[in-house]
Amino acid sequence: MTSEREDREASAASAQRAPDAPQVPQALAAILEVLPFPIAVSSLSGGQRLMANRAFRNLQGLDADPDRENDLEVTTLDGAPRRVALQDVPLRPLDLLLTVVHDHTLMRFTQQALRESEHRYAVMADASPVGIMRLDPKGLCHHVNRRWRELTGLTPLQSLGKPWYEAVHPHDRPQMAAQWEAARESDHEFRAECRFKRSSGETCWVLVQAERVRNRKQVLEGFIATVTDITAGKRTEEEIRQLAYYDPLTGLPNRTYFMEQLERALAVARRGDRRVVLLFCDLDNFKDVNDAHGHDLGDGLLQGIADRLSGCIRKGDILSRLGGDEFVLLLPRVSRDAEILAVAQKFIGAMAKPFSVQGHEIFAATSIGIAVYPDDGQDVATLLKHADLAMYAAKAEGRNRFQFYNEEMNRRIQQRTRLESGLRRALDLEEMSLVWQPQFSLRTGKLVGVEALLRWHSRDLGDVSPAHFIPLAEETGLIHNIGAWVLEEACRRAATWQKVGTRPVRVAVNLSGRQFMEPDLVERVMGILRTTGLDPSWLELEITESMLMHNAEAAQETLMTLRQGGVGLAIDDFGTGYSSLLYLRNYPVGRIKIAREFITDITTSANDAAIAGTVIAMANSLDMRALAEGVETEAQAEFLRALGCHEVQGFHFSRPLKVEAFESLLD
Repeated sequence: MTSEREDREASAASAQRAPDAPQVPQALAAILEVLPFPIAVSSLSGGQRLMANRAFRNLQGLDADPDRENDLEVTTLDGAPRRVALQDVPLRPLDLLLTVVHDHTLMRFTQQALRESEHRYAVMADASPVGIMRLDPKGLCHHVNRRWRELTGLTPLQSLGKPWYEAVHPHDRPQMAAQWEAARESDHEFRAECRFKRSSGETCWVLVQAERVRNRKQVLEGFIATVTDITAGKRTEEEIRQLAYYDPLTGLPNRTYFMEQLERALAVARRGDRRVVLLFCDLDNFKDVNDAHGHDLGDGLLQGIADRLSGCIRKGDILSRLGGDEFVLLLPRVSRDAEILAVAQKFIGAMAKPFSVQGHEIFAATSIGIAVYPDDGQDVATLLKHADLAMYAAKAEGRNRFQFYNEEMNRRIQQRTRLESGLRRALDLEEMSLVWQPQFSLRTGKLVGVEALLRWHSRDLGDVSPAHFIPLAEETGLIHNIGAWVLEEACRRAATWQKVGTRPVRVAVNLSGRQFMEPDLVERVMGILRTTGLDPSWLELEITESMLMHNAEAAQETLMTLRQGGVGLAIDDFGTGYSSLLYLRNYPVGRIKIAREFITDITTSANDAAIAGTVIAMANSLDMRALAEGVETEAQAEFLRALGCHEVQGFHFSRPLKVEAFESLLD
């Protein structure tokens, strides 16, 4: 049923028709009337409106002869706004023109919403603290936000339509492009770290993550990718890595890094039948430098050594500082022995030149031990151990040289290890004892003194020669405790003899080089004398010439303080070291002991006789006493007597005695 309005409009339309206007076929009119979209029918030739269907009549703003615009704003009868477009469809055989009204309202709303959404996206994207890029299915940039432009230094014109990875640092770009293409084609997630390099030359680290965008039919429309600046995190990560893998003093790789690289090099060598070489370097007398000049200068020396040795290595070799004054060089690929020799000689040569540190000219040398995979070990621990053993062998051979590892060396080192292990327990196990070497007046033959000599009888090793364990005690630092025990035991025994009424004699005790360098030596000596009750005048400390030359000023001060405290001083093995009239004149020495090397052949060697005679004459002129060591024959004794020597000791007069036997001499 039509409304009255429709009837009126239909009547008006009929009234306006010209008598000769074409007619709309009834069947067509009926069909058009029920169609849901607006249609009007006009005369093609005359232009008169012939009819309008119900949907057309429901629109206001479409007059009888509307402009043919593509975008008209109209309303429905109930006042709802609509955006429409008109389309004319001519039916020439019927002389009719169909005007079809297309309702674009929903499309316009959708477009508007899309534009607003795009605007909101652009605003939000530009406000984002991370870079954002929209990519097409090929990975070409279609949109980049402000943060992306800041990170890359590229303008939109430089970015759009191009692969995003063109912003990547040239060094990283090939790998990043391959990684991106592989992920894009395989449908895998993309996540990668890389560097961006701006046109200004600045570099930043970024994390790039990309997600696929698909339509409702799951067709790939492109990618949304984020770019996060991780430069600060990378810097922190690098700082942590520096702390974990590098020595803060020298900047060289540390033990942790070295061990990882050695393990990796051995794994590669096992697969490829290669040789791997270790050069274990330990500085000679570095402790002396620290003691003489302080640790700050010692640190400066280590830095200078690290720089100089770094300049001696080949590309691919790894120089590390293991700690202290130990450096190790890894040669991961070696084909000829000549390569090893060249590097070792280069190290030795580099260390031959002095180092200038804090205004001081310091000479430093290194002993190098060399171990080769697979000949000298199949694993990290064995190679390091054998390189270390070879280094100690180099030191034993005279220092400032290199030594290859061999099995005989291993045997000797194992013996040394057993010796050191026993030596560390010797005092606690009461395995140490003293024997007493009597000293006699050559003129009267009377006992004038005694030298306390250390002996070690090990439960496991038996009697160990002082020539073996004393140098080891010096090297390991055990000499401090051992030397203190010897001094205290000698003073205690001498004080006991005096308390029981025996004739007092001078007791001589040898000081080691390390003991003499102890800063509290004077206090320790005087403390032992007080504790034991021995008068200082009955104690004589024997030192060697080399001790006096190490730090002349400090040595003179120490000796003067001891002498002022009443302690006697003697130079042991005179003539075998830095013999100098200067220190004899300046130091408060009361006795010179002529080394046994000049006594053995004194009756047959004119040179030895001349040296011994000169020393005795010098002692007399300086108001000192001369004591000859190692006198084993009567002929030697007579010769020394004729030269005016004051005192002697040696097997001709007495072997070293146990305490009971020596006490019988006192009685």
